[in-house]
Amino acid sequence: MKNLNILNAIILGVSGIAIVAAVIMFSTYRSGGPTSSTGRVEMWGTIPAATLTPIFQELALEDEDYASLTYVEKSSDTFEDDLLQGLAEGSGPDLVLIDEKMVAANQRRMQTIPYESFPLRTFQDLFLDEGSLLLSRDGVLGFPFLVDPLVMYYNKDTLSNSGFAKPPETWTEVLAVTPTLTQKDSSFNITRSTIALGSFENIRNAKDIFWTLTMQAGNPVFERYIDSQTQQERYRSILNQNLNFTLNPAYAATNFFTQFSNPTKTVYTWNRSLPESQTMFVAGDLAFYIGYASELPTIQRINPNLNFDVALLPQSQTSTRKVTYGSMKTLVIPKSSKNVPGAISMIAKLTSLSSQQKFSSVLGIPSVRRDLLSTYDSTSPFQSVFNRSAVIAQGMLEPDARQTDGIVRELVDTVISGQYEISAAVNRAHEKLNALTNE
Repeated sequence: MKNLNILNAIILGVSGIAIVAAVIMFSTYRSGGPTSSTGRVEMWGTIPAATLTPIFQELALEDEDYASLTYVEKSSDTFEDDLLQGLAEGSGPDLVLIDEKMVAANQRRMQTIPYESFPLRTFQDLFLDEGSLLLSRDGVLGFPFLVDPLVMYYNKDTLSNSGFAKPPETWTEVLAVTPTLTQKDSSFNITRSTIALGSFENIRNAKDIFWTLTMQAGNPVFERYIDSQTQQERYRSILNQNLNFTLNPAYAATNFFTQFSNPTKTVYTWNRSLPESQTMFVAGDLAFYIGYASELPTIQRINPNLNFDVALLPQSQTSTRKVTYGSMKTLVIPKSSKNVPGAISMIAKLTSLSSQQKFSSVLGIPSVRRDLLSTYDSTSPFQSVFNRSAVIAQGMLEPDARQTDGIVRELVDTVISGQYEISAAVNRAHEKLNALTNE
C-alpha cells in the first residue's frame, strides 16, 4: 500500500465502497428484492449483439436499469488487442465479458474484489465449481456469467443398427465399440467414423477435448503459485509432472488421443482427409461428436432429419472424479472502468436468479448458479444432460489462449508424424507453456 500513488488509492477507495454495496446487492437479488440505479455501463464481449441485446431489452421491461447497459460486440480475433488499446487510451469499457481462458493474461488490468467485501463462502455457495478458477489469493477475479460444457452428441441410428442400446459412458467402452462402428471401403478409406479424435487439422474443439482428457487423467495443466521474490501470485505449467500417478497424465492423454489416427491401431477411425468433425456428424457419417451444448441449434438447423441424442462426455474408468470442459464466460471489471459502482451493480443483476433463468432459457445452455443447475425443463430432452455436464465442468486459466493453441497442436502433430516420442513432445510443450507464463 505504501507504493500506491494517489490515483490508485482513489480507485481502490471508490472500488471498496462499491464492493461493499455489491455484497448487499447479490443478497438482495437472490431474494428478489428491489433494484438500484447503476448509471450508464458499457460492456464489451464477443457474443453476438443480435443474441444478447434482445434479452437485455426484454429484461429492461422488468428492470429499467438494464436500459443503462450498452453492449458492444467485438470480434473474437481482435478482442484482446481492442481491449488493450481501449484500456491504454482510456476509452475502454466499464465491464468486460471474456472467456475464462483470458482471465490470467488480463489479471493485472482487472479489479480484484477482496474476500472481506465478497466472502469466499458466498461465492462458492452461489456459483458452480468451475467458478473456483476465479478465486485468487487476494479475492475474486471475476464472476461467472454463462457456462457452455462439452458433451457427446451421438447418432442413434448408427448405434441401434450396430446392436448398441446406449452410448458409451467410459473411454474404455469407446475403444471397444470403435472397430465395429467404423466402416471402410475396399480401398480401406474411412467412410464412417466412430469418433473425431487423433488430430487438430479437422476436429472442432480439438484443444479443449485434449485439455479434458488431460484433466480427466489427473493433470490440471496450470497451477497458481506465489513468487518467492515478489510475493505475487503467478501461474506455471505442470504438464510434464506425474503428480503421484504411475503414468504421467499428459502422456496418457496424448497416447489415447493420437491412437485414433494411427492406421496400425485397431481403433483407427480418423485422418486429416475426412470432413470437419461437426460437418461429418451432421451428414450422418460420424457416430460420436464431441461438441459444446451451444452447438445444438446449429446441428438441428443443418440437418433436421438427423436422429441424434446427447450424453455426458465419456469418463476415465479408473477415476472417481468426473470431468468435462466448460467454456465459461466471465464478467470482469477493468481497473480503468469509469463506473465501477455501476459495473458491480450490473454484475449483480446479470447473475441474479431471474436474469440467469432468462439467459439459460433463451440461449439453451446451463446457468452458472447452483440453485438453477439442479432444476431443468422436463420437456427438453437435452437440458438435463447439459446441466449435469455443467456440474462437472472444469476450465483453464491460460497465459495466452492463442499461443497455447499452437503449442498443443504441435504436441499432437509431432507425435502423429513420428517426429517425437510422446514423452519428448510433452516436455517440449511444457517448456513452451512455461515460457508463456514468464512473459
